[in-house]
Amino acid sequence: MTDQRRRSVQHGNSGDIWIVYHDSWADNNILGVFDSAEEAMEFQEQVSPEFPHGALLTPFHVPWRYNDHVTELTME
Repeated sequence: MTDQRRRSVQHGNSGDIWIVYHDSWADNNILGVFDSAEEAMEFQEQVSPEFPHGALLTPFHVPWRYNDHVTELTME
């Protein structure tokens, strides 16, 4: 990944995921979902040649995530 490419991506906030997708045709647009911009950019560069319009990248804010940790919720 080039330094110019790194600088051109807007970095997301904490809690963001990164989505790699294409708009070359209407079906199956999402190609991958990543925790970091670096991983997403690396994947984007690998798959871009496979699509006429290339692959696109965008951050998406996720307010919470399900994981293997226990989270206790209480109602007051």
